[in-house]
Amino acid sequence: MRHLLFILFGFCCNIVTAQIDFQNQASTLGFNSHTGPTIFGGSGVSFVDYNGDGFDDITLTRTDNSTVSFYKNIDGVFFQLEDLLPSSGNYEYRTRNATWIDYDNDGDKDLFLTSDTDGNRLFQNQSGSLVDVTIQAGLPTDNVFTFGASWGDFNNDGCLDVYLSNRSLGTLITNYLFMNNCDGTFTDATNSSGVSAGSVWSFCSAFFDFNNDGYQDIYIANDKTTPNYLFKNNGDGTFSDVSVASGTDIVVGAMSVTVDDYDSDGYFDIFVTNSPNGAGYDAPGTVLLKNNGDETFSNVTTSTQTSLVTFSWGSNFLDADNDGDLDLYINSQYTSSDSFPSYGFYINNNLGSFSLSNSSGFTTNDYNSYSSAIGDYNNDGKLEIISNNGNSQNPSFWENMDFSTNNYLSIALEGNMSNKDGIGSIIEISIGGSKQYRTLLGGESYMAQNSFTEHFGVGTATTVDYVKVKWLSGLEDILYNVSVNQKLSVVEGTALSTYDFDDVSLSYYPNPVKNTLTINAQQNVENITMYNMLGQEVIRSFPNSVDTEVDMSSLFPGTYFVKVSIQGNTKTIRVIKQ
Repeated sequence: MRHLLFILFGFCCNIVTAQIDFQNQASTLGFNSHTGPTIFGGSGVSFVDYNGDGFDDITLTRTDNSTVSFYKNIDGVFFQLEDLLPSSGNYEYRTRNATWIDYDNDGDKDLFLTSDTDGNRLFQNQSGSLVDVTIQAGLPTDNVFTFGASWGDFNNDGCLDVYLSNRSLGTLITNYLFMNNCDGTFTDATNSSGVSAGSVWSFCSAFFDFNNDGYQDIYIANDKTTPNYLFKNNGDGTFSDVSVASGTDIVVGAMSVTVDDYDSDGYFDIFVTNSPNGAGYDAPGTVLLKNNGDETFSNVTTSTQTSLVTFSWGSNFLDADNDGDLDLYINSQYTSSDSFPSYGFYINNNLGSFSLSNSSGFTTNDYNSYSSAIGDYNNDGKLEIISNNGNSQNPSFWENMDFSTNNYLSIALEGNMSNKDGIGSIIEISIGGSKQYRTLLGGESYMAQNSFTEHFGVGTATTVDYVKVKWLSGLEDILYNVSVNQKLSVVEGTALSTYDFDDVSLSYYPNPVKNTLTINAQQNVENITMYNMLGQEVIRSFPNSVDTEVDMSSLFPGTYFVKVSIQGNTKTIRVIKQ
């Protein structure tokens, strides 16, 4: 059932208007060395807290055949570490994308590096040390010319899968989807899942749920005259190509896939960067695709005034002034000497359009920029932007100097039944009926990874009516009357709510239960699956009746989650075993 709830944020909350001001503080914060000369496509960036201390760190890949650059954030000051990679291997080669993910769900961050010269590598975090487990994991070590890697859980088994976007400078090659077997190994699922689209020039992709059916779909940015692809997740481990039917099959020099809900209607939109010209392209400049909520998208670039004609690569949606809507940053390979814009910053007018701003700082933004990522390095509730530049230029770190009194809420997730990182979860907040939405992605934009802490600007509101987290497991947590100006941690299952389950009625008793749980429904219960707090399945049955009993006598006392499936709908209940 689809519920469309959209009220302009400014109608319900007072907003303090202030001058947005981003200033390059790279040198002050410790970014005093470049990551290599200009090589086609540049280098990537991650703004993820890789050591779990609560501060977002920075990881920069390199084009100069040197090892990856790691910057540890200690209370808002960055220190470049010599190397985190194993000393026993040779990792001094060109790298493209760095993503930190917990692929084995053990509570720490592992590292995946892509390369278009020497093959990709997976490093498992073993008690704080990174160990190369690429071969053991069943991932290819030969060069498949990978630029972007995006992580998601396409079969909702609680383990992160990875999609590799591959682009050779000389020949067309295929992309790959590797399924996580939940035992530390991966299986090539490219053909069996239906995402084998032949040989293309792909830069990046993103896992996200475009139709709100609880399954992650995949959107792929293809360069040159190959249209972009949207693969719809069928919910059975396979995908269908809906690129044409959805209207997302644009033909541009696509570099990025940036996903967010710019108009707060509960459906996630897509922004794609582009080069300024190219034979056979639909149009020069960037493209904004609005999700219509009916499995189609509309090209709203003109009406939203978001076409930036330059050689753009990375892009990021962010609420720069905490006024409750998403602004847009775009970087560019060009500098002012190229007669094209060197960047673009668009302020959201909250009226369905944006305004290009030339007075939001960025006063020295004249770099050959490629990837960019967002995070809050000093936990002050204001988002920063880091860009990895080419042409032997140091990175740019655009600190948010906004001094408005607008408030914020930051939210960090931890999965139990779902993947530990909470990737794929959808967060909804509401203030006076006005809603905002975020989804946590495991790699997006152009060879970039944003902070895993999701950020909401809330204007002058002092309380958020509720925070709702919809996990890939099907569980839904909700917290009420949440104070602002804090980083809120939500652990899956600790604030469990009932679903909006209007189509069927369901009752269950007793709760707490000692031996037998009785479930009554108006339609046949098709499937019952019970999980413990570790996300482990402990009971599964297929009663196919309206009344059923579940024997819990052999279970240990504690909290259990019960997923009940009725005519294609799923409801999750929480029961206490005595």
